[in-house]
Amino acid sequence: MRFATPDEWLRHLEAIHPSEIDMGLERVSEVADRLDCKKPAPLVILVGGTNGKGTTSALIAELLRAQGKRVGMYNSPHIHKYNERVSVDGSDISDSDLCASFDAVEQGRGDVTLTYFEFGTLAALWHFSRQELDAVVLEIGLGGRLDAVNVAEPDVSVVTSIGLDHQDWLGDTVEQIAYEKCSIARKDKWLVCGQENAPETAAQTVSEIGGQFAARGDMFSAEIRSDGLAVQYMAAGQSRRLTFAKYWIPHHNVATAVQALALIDQLPDDDVVTAVVADLRVAGRWQCWQRDGATLILDVAHNPQAAGYLRYHTKDLDCLVLGMLKDKDVAGVLKALPPFKTLYTVTLTGWRGQTSDELAEKCELAGFTVTQSFETMSDALGHIPDQGVSLAAGSFHTVEAAGDWIANRGPEWNSI
Repeated sequence: MRFATPDEWLRHLEAIHPSEIDMGLERVSEVADRLDCKKPAPLVILVGGTNGKGTTSALIAELLRAQGKRVGMYNSPHIHKYNERVSVDGSDISDSDLCASFDAVEQGRGDVTLTYFEFGTLAALWHFSRQELDAVVLEIGLGGRLDAVNVAEPDVSVVTSIGLDHQDWLGDTVEQIAYEKCSIARKDKWLVCGQENAPETAAQTVSEIGGQFAARGDMFSAEIRSDGLAVQYMAAGQSRRLTFAKYWIPHHNVATAVQALALIDQLPDDDVVTAVVADLRVAGRWQCWQRDGATLILDVAHNPQAAGYLRYHTKDLDCLVLGMLKDKDVAGVLKALPPFKTLYTVTLTGWRGQTSDELAEKCELAGFTVTQSFETMSDALGHIPDQGVSLAAGSFHTVEAAGDWIANRGPEWNSI
């Protein structure tokens, strides 16, 4: 069966499996073997974690590219277009290549059922395996142990953070979640963990697999000082230090990426590292726009860890526009965000979405007063203050809708 456009293929992917999520690797592994795509490049890096996966993946990919390497990256979800999930050297996969990749998986799967995410993951691996790449950086979708991306054969694995998220699938304790996430380790390979004071099950899981555990706070560290960010890490058996006067992404993600590449002897020279970190911006994270005296910030911030990081950038908000999926920790996110004067809730559609009224009820139960609820992002952003700082956050879907609203306003808003 062949389709002419990515949209037609995506509708097909949504229809061929009865569940959005079907945890397990047997089906995906079988098809990956048929497609011969478990090792799509000489260097494969897996990146999992509760928060910071996309940012850490982007930094690792840029540090490899800065050395002249040809690098593929797979991440999810996308913000505007599915093609964003699969890129080579920073360029999204073309519609024709995406359709060809989907077709290869369709032909290879036979009668094996695949979920939307599993199908897309195999398509990305198949595409990368035919691009003559030096390296691929693969972001885990959900958890780790049973995530489709975990069929790949990594040279090093990364777990950026460990927190409560997706409890319906991963467990109700950080110990259980650490086990799920750190199960992307491999025998005789490093797993770098960016979570400070990680649960004991993190190191235990890696040890039982036969891997080597590199923990933040033990092997490497990140310290915010008056002169910038100081990162201490291990390379070739020696402790080394880097200082960053300028950086836009979370400090612990910087340290984790640096340590991961240092352990496999893939870290560029210090001046290259500092330049890459100084320039890196990641879509959906701390995107700032300005109009006259008003500033509008877009940030995914869908869990307490991500929300808490925003306090490093701003201390107070005049308005918060919040749209969140129904399985997210609304109270935790609200308590972690910078203080805000006005709170708007917005409806998110889709099978995991919730209405603005449902979200408002959760906000009120958490002790936060909701000023107004809106059905669309356009309506909500049309009511933000003409002066001061506003933040639209809570989901990739929220950022997508806010970004579309800004784009439709023409030159009225300027990126800063």
